[in-house]
Amino acid sequence: MVHRLSVVVLICLFAGSLAGAQSQPGDRNEVINMLPAGQQRTPVKVEFAEGFAVSPIARATIFVRDLDESLKLYRDILGLKPWFDNYWKGPGINAIMGTEGRELRATVLRSGDAAFGNIGLYQLYKEDGMAPQPSQRNDTRTGDVAVVFHTTEIDRLTAEIVAAGYAMISPPVVLMPRENMLVQSREMMFRDADGVLVNLVQSGIPKAP
Repeated sequence: MVHRLSVVVLICLFAGSLAGAQSQPGDRNEVINMLPAGQQRTPVKVEFAEGFAVSPIARATIFVRDLDESLKLYRDILGLKPWFDNYWKGPGINAIMGTEGRELRATVLRSGDAAFGNIGLYQLYKEDGMAPQPSQRNDTRTGDVAVVFHTTEIDRLTAEIVAAGYAMISPPVVLMPRENMLVQSREMMFRDADGVLVNLVQSGIPKAP
């Protein structure tokens, strides 16, 4: 039997190295909460299976060109809810990113109260010049990165994604028909505003025994 150790932790933007940097005398770190007053992050339970040094993935973080534009997809269409939204300044944030003189707005979105599988949308400020225009190819290639969500509303979401003009890779398709299914599983894929692949999967319905 796998033994699980449960600890209650407050998921911070970065690991303890950044928190330590913030507390050092003489630093000029600043964190501005961008969420409405009174919205506080809640502690979450993280489980570590015995024999594993790390937890399941906490989140996928995308460094985006325009955070407000990215929220139109992940928040407004896909329906994820902001968990925290902070603007970071100072040497601590630059230390973890390997940068100098940058500032960062970091928004993390989640579905429900899950401790894992969240999406981070981070936008860098005070960069030199504009980031290169992301690829909006309608195929996939080595080096692409995809985030995957399960859904029960694949047709509605696909219609909204198409209407919003995102680059489509595939409409909902059945990858492998199975005889024991009353309704087949389907999935679709498209690119977000920064060229990251997003894969939506809707599970099918098995036939009655």
